[in-house]
Amino acid sequence: MRKAIVFLIALVTCAVFATDWIIGGGMVFLNVTGWNLSTGLVDKFYSMEAGFDFDLGRTVEGTATNLYNLEMLGKIPLYRIGNMAFGPSVAMMYGNFPGNSSTDTSWKLSFSAGLYGEFELENLQFSFGFLYPFGTDFDLMKATYASAKFFIYPSGKNFVDKLFVGLDLLSGRVRLMIGLIEPF
Repeated sequence: MRKAIVFLIALVTCAVFATDWIIGGGMVFLNVTGWNLSTGLVDKFYSMEAGFDFDLGRTVEGTATNLYNLEMLGKIPLYRIGNMAFGPSVAMMYGNFPGNSSTDTSWKLSFSAGLYGEFELENLQFSFGFLYPFGTDFDLMKATYASAKFFIYPSGKNFVDKLFVGLDLLSGRVRLMIGLIEPF
């Protein structure tokens, strides 16, 4: 109960101080295959995103199985140099997607922490990092974090929302998504 209260207090605190809300969806590939819905809070001092991956009715061991995966990524840009930022990041994945050529659909938790960097160039945003996994075997593909977002600004329109198309690699899965960053 105490952990739930601490989590709720942290979530409410982040929501109070956030300036933008991100929402999106798309497809995921590699070790997690299916669809993705994402949401999160973004601010110049932190970013916290959560994604829900799912593949309903997938055939595993001859039976139809619903596969789910919850992923979270938190980043804190401690150092800024021009349009570059660096800092710590943490990632968590919890789900029942089977691993490489495995048929094990039991629920598994993976947690990793490390460093990331971010670079902005006009309407492109690149993020890259290294997240060391705790409690699981080291795999370079799962330890690498990379993200690219291309922001689309319609000409002649003055929108405060930021529409983007993104591609990212997190904990061994690749996500292709379209999303929107909304200011509060």
